Amino acid sequence: MIVMPRRLVTDRLTLRAPSRDDVPAIWAYASDPVATRYMVWPTHVDRDDLDDHLDDIAEGWAGGDDFAYAIVLGELDDVVGMVSAQFSDEGVEIGFIVARPYQRRGIATEAAGAVMQAVQSLDDVYRIWASCDADNPASAGVLRALGMQFEGCLRRRSARPNRTDVRGPQDDHIYAWVR
Repeated sequence: MIVMPRRLVTDRLTLRAPSRDDVPAIWAYASDPVATRYMVWPTHVDRDDLDDHLDDIAEGWAGGDDFAYAIVLGELDDVVGMVSAQFSDEGVEIGFIVARPYQRRGIATEAAGAVMQAVQSLDDVYRIWASCDADNPASAGVLRALGMQFEGCLRRRSARPNRTDVRGPQDDHIYAWVR
């Protein structure tokens, strides 16, 4: 079982396990079709979706292989997104989402960077990677800012259920950091 810190703190952010108290803030971005456009999970349409999501997060923490952190901005104690580290035989996959009003402020880079540093401190981790929709330059920019290198394009790899402008699986750009 992997042990990750329950709390990470940066200059502007606190990262912590989400709780049921965070439901309104998580709902604000998880139900937003613009914020979730490039996600591999469907935009939440009812609170059952959110309850299932929070149950999955709790199971990941308990199982010691999938750690999702609520991104809390400053002293306001506002949850503005989520960042995760999912451990597998392929390495550690990083993922993130930030609520639309808080995008393009460096929050995703700061939050994912803190999680990456925590993961990099684990001696047995040799690969940290992420994928993003090939049409999502903002996420690609975050991954490059984290020091990840572009490894290639996996064509027609991921279903993006919120992309109504295209049909079928979308191309994924893969980025990675390796020890």
